[in-house]
Amino acid sequence: MRRVHIRFYRSDDWNKYDDRLMKAVERGEVDKVATVLGKKGIIPTKLDVEGRSAFHLAATQGQLECLNLMLGHNVDVTAKDASGKSALHMASKYGNSLCVQKLLQVKCISLFTYKGEEEKAQCYLLFMCFLLH
Repeated sequence: MRRVHIRFYRSDDWNKYDDRLMKAVERGEVDKVATVLGKKGIIPTKLDVEGRSAFHLAATQGQLECLNLMLGHNVDVTAKDASGKSALHMASKYGNSLCVQKLLQVKCISLFTYKGEEEKAQCYLLFMCFLLH
């Protein structure tokens, strides 16, 4: 029998700015998100002790403005959280259609494709976005 282990990662270099970014996204404070993103070495996809990142949290909560700011700072859109989900997965799961649309525009579609079926996946996801919106 195969056992499954779920591990939560904590980066040794988690600092006060990472914490501030996470809190600003949780509260939807766009100006504070912009300020913290201006700090050197900030990585919005860095995981906290719970296995979440500020980027995934923005997608989960539908914080489109925060998501746009992070996308403007060349965030890795293919990054996964501790459970193996991408920001596009989380935005889709929680019905945040505007975030889904934005992530699709920046080429997150490759996360949902299999053997060159990109057009089918994109059409399906866009259809779902319009239903949810």
